Amino acid sequence: MKVTSPTSLAYAVKDQRKINKLTQTKTAEMIGIKQTTVSDFENRPESTKLETLFKILSALDLELHVVKKDTNMDERAAGYWKKEW
Repeated sequence: MKVTSPTSLAYAVKDQRKINKLTQTKTAEMIGIKQTTVSDFENRPESTKLETLFKILSALDLELHVVKKDTNMDERAAGYWKKEW
């Protein structure tokens, strides 16, 4: 999945949490944080600390990969999206 914003990252992580059949409470317990912290990430990801993000990713058995942008995307060629965050 291509992530282009904090919100799209939160949606992807939340979807995986649900696929794993984990509640916010169980996810939080697995990594020693509060349920409200998981909720805050899923609903307002812009203010989440990177450390918290990586803890949540770990609980869900996810990892983050950073790759170079594809400069030949159709959307960019059409002028659809000029910049990403």
